Amino acid sequence: MHEIVFDSKLLKDGHLYCPKEYANKEAHYKVIVSIPEYYATDTELELAAVHDSKGDYLTKSEIEYYLKLDNK
Repeated sequence: MHEIVFDSKLLKDGHLYCPKEYANKEAHYKVIVSIPEYYATDTELELAAVHDSKGDYLTKSEIEYYLKLDNK
């Protein structure tokens, strides 16, 4: 996979600007946002982790399944 780095900006319609030479409907983009001189507090980091992983927990049936495997 090729990697190209370029600075972008948020357009008025909410989209990110992409230079025309990199605009490709089949391309996949990884967006990294950096905010200079901003440091997140411990509470903000914990809240972000909760929001990022709120769907990552096992269901009750999944837990029971794995517990039964351990007993075999």
